[in-house]
Amino acid sequence: MISGVATRARGRPRDPAIDAAILTATRNLLVEVGYAALTMEAVAARAGIGKPSLYRRYPTKAALVFEAVFGRTKANPDPDTGTLVEDLREAYSWAVEEFAAPEARAALPGLFADLAANPALGQLVRAMVVDPEYQRVLAALERACARHEIREDADLILAIDAFTGTALVRVLLLDRPLDRQAGDRLVDLLVHGLAPRPAPR
Repeated sequence: MISGVATRARGRPRDPAIDAAILTATRNLLVEVGYAALTMEAVAARAGIGKPSLYRRYPTKAALVFEAVFGRTKANPDPDTGTLVEDLREAYSWAVEEFAAPEARAALPGLFADLAANPALGQLVRAMVVDPEYQRVLAALERACARHEIREDADLILAIDAFTGTALVRVLLLDRPLDRQAGDRLVDLLVHGLAPRPAPR
């Protein structure tokens, strides 16, 4: 569900076929050799392009890997089904698609270590990758507020933290499934809480 980290080059428009080849090569190499052993040189060779072409698009390995791993759903339209539960289920399905992929599991530990060691890179990722995705889910929550589906004083950012943090913890720390069924249960928990529900009349 994460996007926007690639830089724009001046001059001729970028070739979508080259972009696709780069991202496919990156995903395949992540699964084959892991994040630590992946190099920009290997990606360029696998994609059949020169290193300058690669660096014009992605200034660092971390930027490239973020786009390859979390760029799959960036073209999806914002979830706007008319109900909060269905909007959140759709958004969580993006997280399942991205976080549960083999390349994500191969990349995340090393990628997060790089972010922790490089504050400037962390700021770049938050500004160009995380914040835009937060805005997409925040828009769905704000629409739900306007429909009076959730209370006006709800901490919407904290809700998104819980939403995305659960996916990360399941991938990085816990041997628990990350799938649509887990997403549906998480949405139910976030929207309805742990309190008992009134018995049907």
